[in-house]
Amino acid sequence: MVVMRSAMPDEIGVLRKVVALHIETGQPVSSRMVKSFYRLGASTANIRKVLHQLEEMGFLYKPHVSAGRVPSDLGYRLYVDGIRGVSPLSRRLADRIQRKIGQEWNDVRDVMSVASNLLSELTSYMGLTVGVFHKQCVVERFDIIGLEGNGAFVILRLVPDMVRKVYVEFPKIYSPRIVERAAQMINERIAGHSLEKASERLESFLRDSAGIEREIAEAVSSEGEYLFDWGYYFKYDLKEIDESSENQELASPRMLQRLVRLMGERSLILNVLKSRMAEDVTVTIGRENKVEELEDFTLVTRRFANPECNGILGILGPTRMTYTLVLSLLDRIAEELYRVQVGGD
Repeated sequence: MVVMRSAMPDEIGVLRKVVALHIETGQPVSSRMVKSFYRLGASTANIRKVLHQLEEMGFLYKPHVSAGRVPSDLGYRLYVDGIRGVSPLSRRLADRIQRKIGQEWNDVRDVMSVASNLLSELTSYMGLTVGVFHKQCVVERFDIIGLEGNGAFVILRLVPDMVRKVYVEFPKIYSPRIVERAAQMINERIAGHSLEKASERLESFLRDSAGIEREIAEAVSSEGEYLFDWGYYFKYDLKEIDESSENQELASPRMLQRLVRLMGERSLILNVLKSRMAEDVTVTIGRENKVEELEDFTLVTRRFANPECNGILGILGPTRMTYTLVLSLLDRIAEELYRVQVGGD
């Protein structure tokens, strides 16, 4: 055991080379590949011995018996922890970010939307942005638009200019008159109040009321996490993926299915991002995410601040991620968001 520990620095050096080579090629890495690519003086037999030791410690594994080795979540973790500082972007990438973001905007939500789109465009992963606005939102009006059957759209109009719309299903079919009356009663309770207070007043309405109106209010309350989550603006973008994509993992049926499911679970991703608001940079790999739906992915987030809001920039992608590029992109875009000027007529 003592001998193994004394050899760790050399093993870590080899591991970092294996991870970098796997990220570059997408292929299992053999001792011959390591020796050839890095022009090492060590024999392939010695390199193979180190790879075997790294595999025994859980940093690498073989996807197939005859294949080379690929990093485990633990191997990626050690590689990421060894990244020292953020590398400067190329002039081309830096100029592209500045052109897209570095201008005057009428609404900070527009630039946040551009940021998530740009992150996906530059990486081919999912780009994410969440903002918490300093100006607390106030409910202007609450409406329910009945649909055919027992479905309806609940519409919450907020000040400053923002609309939240969500589909709900009632336990049974109600007449338009009853739905309108319930909407009016809820509106009288929450209009003119902050989102936080509106949520409390809706819960109070549920406790104090009975009958049909309460049934409708319960259906509305079931979507309260989205409707009344104060001040958050959440946006994600994912570039179209095909089998020719460099991101082979995201093009697999399993990963595409998980991505589609995640894109339908807005509250799941939003809650994960909200939990990172206090951290400057966070990288969680595979099962470190502690959410089953995210176990195949790496999530990298970077906090940003702006006179209008504070928030999180994020990238969701496969564990075989170009970590150095992602960290550099998030850092540069966060800088641009800090400098953004928000004006308007």
